[in-house]
Amino acid sequence: MNKELLHTYFRGETTPDEEKQIMDWAEASPDNYREYLNERKVWNALLVNYSRPVGTDVPTEVKSHTFNLWKIASIAASVALLITLTWTLSNTASKEPEGMQAVLVPAGQRVQLVLEDGTKVWLNSNSSFTYPTSFGSKSREVELNGEGFFEVTKNTEKPFIVKTEKYDIKVLGTTFNVYAYSQEPNTFETSLLCGSVDVSSRENKENHIILKTKEKVSEVNDLLHKEAIGHLDRFRWKNGLICLDDVPFEKLMEKFSLYYDIRIKIENPKVLDYRCTGKFRQSDGIEYALKVIQKDLKFNFTRDDETNTITIK
Repeated sequence: MNKELLHTYFRGETTPDEEKQIMDWAEASPDNYREYLNERKVWNALLVNYSRPVGTDVPTEVKSHTFNLWKIASIAASVALLITLTWTLSNTASKEPEGMQAVLVPAGQRVQLVLEDGTKVWLNSNSSFTYPTSFGSKSREVELNGEGFFEVTKNTEKPFIVKTEKYDIKVLGTTFNVYAYSQEPNTFETSLLCGSVDVSSRENKENHIILKTKEKVSEVNDLLHKEAIGHLDRFRWKNGLICLDDVPFEKLMEKFSLYYDIRIKIENPKVLDYRCTGKFRQSDGIEYALKVIQKDLKFNFTRDDETNTITIK
């Protein structure tokens, strides 16, 4: 890959076509991805040592003293821009991770990543994800606040661990979904599509459950509860679809509020009896979804951009 084009990309000055070209190349092979990461590290080092002349504008990448901001493109159903924070941690030994990257997914968007070990990760709207540029020798640890779908590359010597606010999910190689938004502290769910995972409480290690294929675990009264997975359409969010199966209206509005980062007030009590089944494309936005529901349920809604609030009347 042309390094000059990569540097243009790191500055956030590439076109959507150029961004797609770069991400297609980076995802084509592990060697390409390593080259991408190495070039990114060189670019970061240049930014850390950057000294601007007095009176000049501050570049976007060096506005913060603690980390740098740049745009990356994600390719799922379409190319989406998101803000990525990156910082370099001291590397005291070769056995430790080289550094960390944090991805923040904007409201109404999603992103796909390929980690250093080949593991594929899809992140849903309003999620944050922290991962090392290079895993250590004993384990592969990442942190998630939000919803993520993982296809983990198997490595029996280095377990893959997803850390959430309250629970850890430990695997060797498998496919699973994690729902753990800090904005919903009482809602946690891990669904296993293939393989085996061990879900354990960070505060009480005795509170743990081992899942097998087509099982899920959720939190009930601060304890983990296991049951069979129902409809697999639930996980099509990674393809840009919000799939609903008999979901109460109030619960749906909570999801919309989270995914689109907007406050929703319900002033019409009659809508609370409604249960929704159907599919929405996330990129169509919340107002389109509400208008579709209006065809089946009588209500009005208003949007106040100043307070970032939708009111259901």
